[in-house]
Amino acid sequence: MGETFQWGGMDGDDFMEEMENDLRDLSLERSITTGLKTAEEIERLTVDEKLNDVDRALYLLSSGQDVQRISVVRDLAKLIRENQVEGMKQVVPKVREVLHLSCQELQEAATQAFVQIAEDKSIPPQLYAQTFLQTILQNIESRDPDISDSWLSVLLQVIKYLPKEIIKRDILSIAIAKGQLNQSVQSRLASCQIIGKVATRFDSFMIKKDVLPLVTALCQDVDYEVRACMCKELAIVARGLGLEPTQSAILPELVELSNDEESCVRLSALETIVNLLSLLDDETCNHTIIPLVCKYCDNAMQNKDVTLPSIAKQFGRLCHGLSVNLTEEQKIWSLNYYRDLCVFGLHEKPSQEDALLRLPATLMSSEGHDATDELILELLSKNPRIQALYKEEERHRECRHHSAFNMPCMVLFAGAKNFKSELYSSFASLCDDPEEQVRVSLAKGFHEVAKLLGNSVSAIQGEFINFLSDENEEVVSAIISNLPETCEAFSKGLDQGHTKIFGFRKDRNRVLKTENFFAEVIPALLAAEARAAKSRNWRLHSDILDRFSYLTRCLSSEQVYQKFVPVVFNCITSHKPLPVHLAACRTICVFIKHNKKQEQRQELCSRLIEECRNHQSSRYRRLFLDVCVFLIEIFSKSFFNQYFFEKVLELAEDPIPNVRLRCCSLLPLLKSQLKLPKDRQLLQQLDLVVRKLLVMEKDRDVTAAIRQAATDMDKFQVVVESLTTKHYFEEDVLDQKKEDEERLLIQLEVKEKEDNDKETTSTKPERRRTEAKTNERNIGSASTPAKKASRLKAVSASGRKSIPSPTGPPTHTANRASSGQAGKKAATKLARAKKTEAVNGTPTTPPTRIPSKAGKKSPAPELNNNTKPAIRRRADSDGYLAAASRTARAERLKKKESSIPSSTSIPTSSDVRRSSLGNLAHERRSSLKSEQSHKGSTGSLDRKSTSGDVTRRSSGGSIPQPRVTKSPSLRTSGNTTPKVRRAAKP
Repeated sequence: MGETFQWGGMDGDDFMEEMENDLRDLSLERSITTGLKTAEEIERLTVDEKLNDVDRALYLLSSGQDVQRISVVRDLAKLIRENQVEGMKQVVPKVREVLHLSCQELQEAATQAFVQIAEDKSIPPQLYAQTFLQTILQNIESRDPDISDSWLSVLLQVIKYLPKEIIKRDILSIAIAKGQLNQSVQSRLASCQIIGKVATRFDSFMIKKDVLPLVTALCQDVDYEVRACMCKELAIVARGLGLEPTQSAILPELVELSNDEESCVRLSALETIVNLLSLLDDETCNHTIIPLVCKYCDNAMQNKDVTLPSIAKQFGRLCHGLSVNLTEEQKIWSLNYYRDLCVFGLHEKPSQEDALLRLPATLMSSEGHDATDELILELLSKNPRIQALYKEEERHRECRHHSAFNMPCMVLFAGAKNFKSELYSSFASLCDDPEEQVRVSLAKGFHEVAKLLGNSVSAIQGEFINFLSDENEEVVSAIISNLPETCEAFSKGLDQGHTKIFGFRKDRNRVLKTENFFAEVIPALLAAEARAAKSRNWRLHSDILDRFSYLTRCLSSEQVYQKFVPVVFNCITSHKPLPVHLAACRTICVFIKHNKKQEQRQELCSRLIEECRNHQSSRYRRLFLDVCVFLIEIFSKSFFNQYFFEKVLELAEDPIPNVRLRCCSLLPLLKSQLKLPKDRQLLQQLDLVVRKLLVMEKDRDVTAAIRQAATDMDKFQVVVESLTTKHYFEEDVLDQKKEDEERLLIQLEVKEKEDNDKETTSTKPERRRTEAKTNERNIGSASTPAKKASRLKAVSASGRKSIPSPTGPPTHTANRASSGQAGKKAATKLARAKKTEAVNGTPTTPPTRIPSKAGKKSPAPELNNNTKPAIRRRADSDGYLAAASRTARAERLKKKESSIPSSTSIPTSSDVRRSSLGNLAHERRSSLKSEQSHKGSTGSLDRKSTSGDVTRRSSGGSIPQPRVTKSPSLRTSGNTTPKVRRAAKP
């Protein structure tokens, strides 16, 4: 604090004194006398208003001042369009007369007017050649080089509008005359440029006859500037000649010029070679162009001459144009050469700092480290050695700069598969280059590299994050400018990589890898926004916020809501420049548009209204009106009318006139958002607000604005959905598309909730089954060995593969015997059943197994009913005790059947065996129907039915009994006692 304030080497007192003097000079009370015109000057500049355009132009060209003449010449094209006959007859000759002795500014105005007349084609080409072309050709011979160059550019521009006859007669002859060796260098340079333009209008025969001899002579001119200029035009002449004349006449000259002693001639030859690649055939490229290019590039690298920056600039086009003709060895050479260009000059010394360190110590400042800027500039201007060092550094920087520019082309040349092995090292070196221009150039083409890499894009993920974290604002601005394309390329590339590995199956690893990439990119983006917010570069800050809106294509709505919405809202609520506020507001509108949760959308809308519409500062209330323009652009009419229409109308009564003034400009736009009949109430509110403002508004500017708004609103026709749809077809289609997108988001949210509910409900039974199986296993493991032995015995009797019991494992022979006996018994039963069917003529009911509870075996169906069930034992039954219990139940059923009418059919044992516990609900409904039909009938039932319901009544009501069915297969056997299973109680 003790040090005195200095500003550019000036003390604080001196600085304040100088500021006071400046303010005193800018005093508003001082009378301004300079710049005023005298009465005589005003009289000379005054023109009679009664004169027409042609007379006024003639008067000003004759007696006017230079400013007035320049204005007439600039409007000459318009004057000829409106008054062609009089203008060409009176004004154009006067203009040609004035041009001879006019100043350079008038000459420049005339050149623009002559080109405009040729482009408008307002006069015939013959007339243009007689008047304007002759003036152009005369002024080319001017001794003033600036005026001569200006008219030469006019001639080069109007050649394409002239017919071939005029070009050959008037222009080609002048070009041949100017191209002779006895003419000046400037004339021969003009001849080279004219020949290049004329060659585009002639055919091959005329070029070969009239132009080619002059071209050959100029390529061998003694002056290197003429040779370089003619070399640049060789590509145009070759396209006019064709392939064969080019091979015989142009290529020898081009090879000779590429070996010229002057560097500028060699640079022109290289550019011509690049421009001719699409014209030449494969044989010419293989035997002439490729060896020539390789030799040229090797010599330039060995000598480190000034042509290296030009080679680096054209190297991408060379590799791409010759990629079809290059062999594998030549491709490897091209990649190695490009890698050398990418690091050219990085490991070489002396650098700029070393040059300054070698300066004499007496020229350094008192601190011993820094010298003043004036001293450095003076030393650089006087010391040729330091100038050479700076030029060399500049040449190195240009090579790397052009190499970074050509990186996308070289990636296309090498292929995405070879990028990691061939070009990644050079790419990483350019990303870390010390020169900011190199990094900026690569950052501008970063999205192109990402697109070309495809599924190998993950290799440059680290460099992308480094560019976002770069300290230089230009580098960040370059990478941010193409942020949407870059993120989209990364997203598609990661998806393609896993699709090739896993096919069309949506693999979880793909999603995880994409999420991991954006998990690293999101912090870098937020850090770049924070640095831009702290800096004074509001353009970069607004650009970053605007690019955030495109992240909805790559990120999920939850990521956008959690990471970016708070940052963008902070930019809205903080005091930032207006472009930053507008960019943040538009980004928030896009976030609301693509958010998939209705609750979050409503929250963001409410917060936007609360932060802007209800803010105490009028600045934010005006900002809310600007936001409404974005909302109308992005959302459908129904969405805007639902959430924001009434909020805008409320601001028409704002106490601040500027807010009301801004609101008045939005009223016609609000009316265009309405649709009848559903928005009739909003239309009435809008009309009421307009009438109120027209009557009660006192501010002058707001009154004028509301009157203009009312006039504009009268021009709008409110859309009626059923009548005027055809008049607003395009607008309605666009609005319907927006409304469908909003409705689709709501439907997707509802469907997602339903799917989640189904998943939760479906997991509960699975958990119950898993728990039941676990309990069964635990119970089975705790059962006694006797139960295990009985279970194994029953399994072996049924013909299944037996499991060795803990008491004594049976041998494999016993297992085979038991399984063979069971198979024979089953075959015997099946044969008997078929025999019974053949005798009775009725089909046999197929055997079904009644499902039983866990731990028990369900009885097998009986095919032979000659034996009583109580006596017979099956292999898979529960023993004699179970058979006896079934017999007892059958006898009890007989007693109950006595109370049933004779017409009711009695079920048989096979039908009972077919019933299962799973049909219990069906049996209950059948029993209730049978009871109702029994009450209303005359005592007889339909004999065609195959089943009947047996009910038992009591004083308390009817209890459904199990349904029994008579099997047709058992009608012939009358000695079989039916077996009935009692169903479980309801």
